[in-house]
Amino acid sequence: MSAPATAPDASVTGPAGPLADPRAGGRVGSSLREFAPPVLTAFLVLALWEGAVRGFGIRPILLPTPSSIVVAFLGDLPRLADAIWTTGRAAILGFFIGGAAGFTAGAVAARFTWLREGVLPMGVAFGAIPIVATAPIFNLWFSALSVWSNASVVALVVFFPMLVNTITGLSSVAPGHAELVRSLAMPRWSVFTKLQVPTALPFVFGALRLGAALAVIAAVVADFFGGFRSSSGFFIKTLMATADYTGAWATVLALCLFGLTLYGLVALAERRVVPEQG
Repeated sequence: MSAPATAPDASVTGPAGPLADPRAGGRVGSSLREFAPPVLTAFLVLALWEGAVRGFGIRPILLPTPSSIVVAFLGDLPRLADAIWTTGRAAILGFFIGGAAGFTAGAVAARFTWLREGVLPMGVAFGAIPIVATAPIFNLWFSALSVWSNASVVALVVFFPMLVNTITGLSSVAPGHAELVRSLAMPRWSVFTKLQVPTALPFVFGALRLGAALAVIAAVVADFFGGFRSSSGFFIKTLMATADYTGAWATVLALCLFGLTLYGLVALAERRVVPEQG
């Protein structure tokens, strides 16, 4: 006897051919639900800002309207792009150097209990050093007109959060998992790459997200203590000195967009690297 015919899988094919993955709609809906609150909140804040400035007659010297800031931003876009590139390259360079150095130092410190217990409080203490205290020092060590001066300030700011989070993450392996790998006599490198690093990834990316914001702040602060005339910090000082307050705010807007882009790239990498929970 011939085997009975099997009905086609309705979840995969249909009368007109393959059907779309039903999970795709769920992902789109989830993305909309995720981005809708911040976008709506931003529009609400900007609308209230615009209405308050116009309604109360606040002078531009104190607070310009968002619409005037956008007009200034679009009108001075080429010079703003050059300023963001000058400041942004120091931010990106320092971000990668500080992140890599912080992870490496944290991995070494997490390997030895005595070193971890000594480095962790020191990392917290040094992380509280103000940026304005380090920028002149690095200008003295390097040239004030070198990208390495500002990049070093950024690297130092990013280094300590990464150091602390890496130590915390690598030390957060569940006791049961640690006991299992010991019973299997796994090589130490395999334990590090297959157990400790996956456990530490949420902590590492948490430090990277924080570092993405701090990198832009540190780079701009370093601009105020010396650097290229095309930098964002120098641009803001010049605009403020010439009473172009709306233009200064437009520069701040450009820096915000750059910072959001850097943060978004880190968040996108986290989604691809860190496995979803639940």
